[in-house]
Amino acid sequence: MNISFLMRNPRRKGEDLGDFILRVVLESLQEKDARVRAELVDEALSFYRGRIIDNVEEAAEAKAGSELRRAEAELSELQTKHQALQATHQRLVASYPTSVSVREAEEARLGAYRLARERAAMLFEGPDGEPTASSEGIREKVKDPKPKWVKS
Repeated sequence: MNISFLMRNPRRKGEDLGDFILRVVLESLQEKDARVRAELVDEALSFYRGRIIDNVEEAAEAKAGSELRRAEAELSELQTKHQALQATHQRLVASYPTSVSVREAEEARLGAYRLARERAAMLFEGPDGEPTASSEGIREKVKDPKPKWVKS
């Protein structure tokens, strides 16, 4: 007949696990037969080790569950933010013009050309932006391009 450790050694009401094992070990040491005494102490310590392992595993599972819930909440929050950003992006894309007028395109082309010409002239200027013959030559001799899309 296999009687459990707790059935043979009942735990007192409200007794701490460490105090319970200490009491059982001290009672086991009262046994006269050395072999039986060693077996009883070994059984009590084995029971205690098992309870410690169970408590550590339960604590680890609780911590993992808590971390999982926190990570899931953070993921949910990030998904909500992503959906909001995606909706904003779709609204912006829908509001983009699908075409540019010929006049706007020609103005942009001419503006880019003038900017490039001015930058080239600035490269030839002296220290502190002093104009030189080369920089003034670029500004005077390099004319605006002919219109590409608009007739003048």
